[in-house]
Amino acid sequence: MVSATPDHNEAINAALRDSGHAARCCQVLTPADLAEAIPANDPELVVLFRDSLDAGLDESAGHCAAQPVPVPLLVVAAGSQPLAIAEAMARGASDCVQLSNIPHLQAAALREIRGARTARALSKVMNSAQQFKHELHSLKQVSVEAIADVQEGIIVNVNPAWLELFGCDNAEQIVGQPIMDLCSPADQAAVKGGIVACQRGKWNDAALSVNGIRPDRSEFPVEFCLENVEHDGEPAVRMLVKPDTSAPPSSETLIEEASRNDPGTGIFNREHFILTATTRLQEAPAGGVRALIYIRIDRFSRAAKAVGLLGTETIIAQFAQLIREYVQPSDIYGRFGGTMFLVLAERGTVADAIAWAQQFTHAVEQAVFAYEKISTMMTCSIGLVEADAQHAELPELLSAAEKACGAARQQGGNRVQLSEASGGARQVRQDDSIWVPRIRGALMENRFRLEHQPIAGLNNEIGDAYDILVRMLDDEGNKILPSEFMPAAERTGMTKSIDRWVIGASLSFCMTNPAELIFVRLSRDSILDETLPKWLQEQLQRTGLSPQRICFEVDEQVALEHLLQTQRLVKVLHHLGLRFALEHVGRTAESGQAFNRIPMDIAKIDGSLMQGLHKNAELQTRVKTLVAAAQAAGAATLAEQVQDANTMAVLWQLGISYIQGNYVQKREIVIEDTSQSTITTRALQMQA
Repeated sequence: MVSATPDHNEAINAALRDSGHAARCCQVLTPADLAEAIPANDPELVVLFRDSLDAGLDESAGHCAAQPVPVPLLVVAAGSQPLAIAEAMARGASDCVQLSNIPHLQAAALREIRGARTARALSKVMNSAQQFKHELHSLKQVSVEAIADVQEGIIVNVNPAWLELFGCDNAEQIVGQPIMDLCSPADQAAVKGGIVACQRGKWNDAALSVNGIRPDRSEFPVEFCLENVEHDGEPAVRMLVKPDTSAPPSSETLIEEASRNDPGTGIFNREHFILTATTRLQEAPAGGVRALIYIRIDRFSRAAKAVGLLGTETIIAQFAQLIREYVQPSDIYGRFGGTMFLVLAERGTVADAIAWAQQFTHAVEQAVFAYEKISTMMTCSIGLVEADAQHAELPELLSAAEKACGAARQQGGNRVQLSEASGGARQVRQDDSIWVPRIRGALMENRFRLEHQPIAGLNNEIGDAYDILVRMLDDEGNKILPSEFMPAAERTGMTKSIDRWVIGASLSFCMTNPAELIFVRLSRDSILDETLPKWLQEQLQRTGLSPQRICFEVDEQVALEHLLQTQRLVKVLHHLGLRFALEHVGRTAESGQAFNRIPMDIAKIDGSLMQGLHKNAELQTRVKTLVAAAQAAGAATLAEQVQDANTMAVLWQLGISYIQGNYVQKREIVIEDTSQSTITTRALQMQA
């Protein structure tokens, strides 16, 4: 209360208490007294009686506004006309009231007290937030994790651990610089894609494995974890490099590692590679094919002459590091001796394995190998042989791969050669006289099974979606991959029967599973089968399923070889409401023709283009071109054989709609279906 009249104090006390406030009024005589009274009493409201202190409005308003949380000022005057109220509020008062109008005074006081309490609560929250921010900043400064905050690709904050990791003396060397300047050029597409995915809330807990760059231009391996944060009130992406918290290896572990690793490169030595690869070859692959890849540096004597005898092991170690960067987690790799290296790899197809090998030879050709101040360039030759898990022994695979590598070297090196022995062992088992009764028996006895590989949304959202794969069981219940029985089925015209079993089983799956979309493959025989459309229509009517949940897919090369039949089939499928996709798009140079001539809903980009994609600018350009062509044709895109987070991050940048592969789901889910006896019988009758 600012008033020289005691009655004013009693009047305000009574008015506030009558309105339900537990009011306690403290009276001061002049506006000058507010300078000490406000900090001492911490009031929620100041009431100024202007009639008795006409000249005190500006001074009182100034004292109220100067507080850490401004205190509302209510003016009481004898004649509170609109002009007088406007003047008072313009000079800093919250309102102007009269003692003769108590309800108005009570309402104004209640409003201002509520506002004052809200302002104080907000101030406390803001102070707490600032304190938390300060504590968080302090914690970040002492964190053992290397941390950098990035906004629009620019580093805006780093902690000492980050400076130490990247070899910088102070933050000024890094803050304000593009994050890409700290990453190897080959990894920049993956880093950029990962940041974009994180900003959109699509990044999971995966780590980006890249090479960082220090001021002296030296590179070192680093793994970035990404998360969305705020910096100075604006969205940012935090990049963290977690420290190695593993316990120091025991002496026994060190001895074991020394016994299995090559001392010069740190990867498996000859003996341990043979032991591990032999064990792996005794197991059937989960899917796809297995290949033994024999790598040998071309004309190493030239490189050795350039760096000198002391530098040879150094550049060989750098060559081995390049292998580390390109292999996948499930691959087995090691130094077989001298300049020879081996990789036992599992890929979707032989073409994928060849594509990986070609990308690696390209990476070697582009790399610079250095010892001290001397640098040199190298190339390599690769021999590749397809491995049969049940019938091929490591010695014969090694011999075939070495022979193929020798052929590549004789042709000038820097190339990949597929062994003539690839698939030879399997060809004996694919003899039609053996496989036809086995396939027929599997159909009659319902010994086919479906596997469902999940598909994930990337730039496009999608619910539960699966790629349907078929497996055959032998008499003992062992799983047989399509690569073993489908060639014989194709040669003998049995793929149509298998296709119909798969379609029927897939429809049954949809009836019991809420999958939004499934992909079902059609063989060459089904494309040429004029009875298929009517049969499909009958099955859809029987099941009552929404046709939009089914997408039939055809190999791109098969579709182009039978263009007219494919066009007719697609027209019928779309008329029925079904979707259509081309798979393995990009494997041939004629993909552009397919986009222009075959209407499709989805284009599945071939898995061979994913091999080394995150480090190969040419491949990225090729995939980007395919994505643009698909978008121009009104089709979404799906990348096959996506194996790691780096590849996924690049695909973000390239605009891919969906992905599938081991990065989405490490192991496929096996779903058995035994409800297709009717369809199986019909299929066999048609086959007969």
